[in-house]
Amino acid sequence: MSALEAALRTLGDDLLAAVRRGDWAVADAELETLAQEAAAAIVGGRSDDLAVFARITARCHTALSLQDDPGGDAMQRLGQLRMLAVIVAAARSHTPPRSTDVLSPTAGAVLSALKSGPRTCPAIVEATGLSAEQVGGILPELRAAGLVRSWPAGRLTVNALELGGIVQIPSPALATGCTHLSVT
Repeated sequence: MSALEAALRTLGDDLLAAVRRGDWAVADAELETLAQEAAAAIVGGRSDDLAVFARITARCHTALSLQDDPGGDAMQRLGQLRMLAVIVAAARSHTPPRSTDVLSPTAGAVLSALKSGPRTCPAIVEATGLSAEQVGGILPELRAAGLVRSWPAGRLTVNALELGGIVQIPSPALATGCTHLSVT
């Protein structure tokens, strides 16, 4: 856990404690601090930090949602958390893709497996011979680079190449031996 995540988790715990005891001035101060820090991460383009903000706001929102008869004041803070979560989600969705230069060598094998069409993680493992851990580790990198999109399908997630353009594979020493993939 990063220092930021630990600090935000403490901030979230303080917010929830203030709501439980009905201390609305403290709850509002904690919410304001959370919103200001999220805004700073958005303006600073700190996409990794936005993922932390998304987790913390979801955690606090869920905890407040599960309270028995929370009352109007708690519902107001719940709405504010929901608004903050929407803003963070919008900022995360508009984060520019990461550079393909940072991709691991297993990326080429996964991208080649996806050339034939959408696949689940077990199907990618079977097609590439990589371990489930390797495939599970590279897929978030490929999504962040804007090369792969994913969607839920029951208990599994389906992955496919993002359409449009030519994908540059970062290293010619990849397992597939290819240096370019044409995505159509």
